[in-house]
Amino acid sequence: MLKKSPAVYLLAVMCAMIATPAQSAVQRAFVASYGLNSNTSFDCDVTHPCRQFLAAVTVVNPDGEVVALDTAAYGAVTLTQSISLTAAPGAYAGITVFPGSNGVTIATPGVNVVLRGLTINSQGGDAGILMTAGAKLSIENCVIANFSIIGSPFNQYGVLVQTAATVRMVNTLIRDNDIGIQIQDGATADISGSKFFGNSTYGIVAFNDINGTTTTAAVSDTVVTGGGIGIYAIVDSASTATARAEIVRSIVSNYSGGVAAESQNGTASVSIRKSMVTGSSIYGLGQIGSGATMTSYGNNMLSNNSSNLLGTLTTVAPL
Repeated sequence: MLKKSPAVYLLAVMCAMIATPAQSAVQRAFVASYGLNSNTSFDCDVTHPCRQFLAAVTVVNPDGEVVALDTAAYGAVTLTQSISLTAAPGAYAGITVFPGSNGVTIATPGVNVVLRGLTINSQGGDAGILMTAGAKLSIENCVIANFSIIGSPFNQYGVLVQTAATVRMVNTLIRDNDIGIQIQDGATADISGSKFFGNSTYGIVAFNDINGTTTTAAVSDTVVTGGGIGIYAIVDSASTATARAEIVRSIVSNYSGGVAAESQNGTASVSIRKSMVTGSSIYGLGQIGSGATMTSYGNNMLSNNSSNLLGTLTTVAPL
């Protein structure tokens, strides 16, 4: 009987390797309470889900998505590409954040991230969502809570955006944090239909200290209640920096200061229309510093504040 030479076997193996494509990333991956992180070998498909977000995101194409199939905690995650994390209808998809860590970290330039239906809860963590680089962040139907450490000299954040990204927040509950959301360094946020309850230092902050840039928070159809200052536009020391808050059809209640613009050097401005500010123990509207302006369109309600106004109010007739 003829024997095949080793060269023939080698050729056959090489041909098989060429004919078999390398494993590629997928459009959609899944996580579940019964999943295994080792299921990355199956691309975390719907019949072989992974257990945690941090495993599933490694098998997904840019602009793909990870879906949580059932109720469980899915762990903190760092996102390095454009991706969506989504809870299936009726599922509780939790992320518990422990000391010295953040729930969702985004630190890659140019990425677009969507978070939908997640509950991010602190057990001593620093921030629910931390974005230090990236292009867009969309937060939809989420709950972010309890980022506050009693006795800590540092603030904890529900959401902290430290880059010139576009942020969209829709129908989201931000409660019992030190700071609900802070955007800065040229970021732009559209916050709509959301609720900020019991954030003890600030509810919504537009902060800027980078010359030549503008940070803007547009707030509509939103309730902000309980704490230090409800909605706050502030420039620290940069002389050509701008921070703006634009408020419409919203309620700010039971704060020390309701709505404030503060700057001694750059430009901080707030415009407010068709909104209510009530129950503030110090002032309803505050214009603080020579670089700050507070503008009302004459169709707001100010009630039950210790003082309705601190500083100067500019009134503009509504169009």
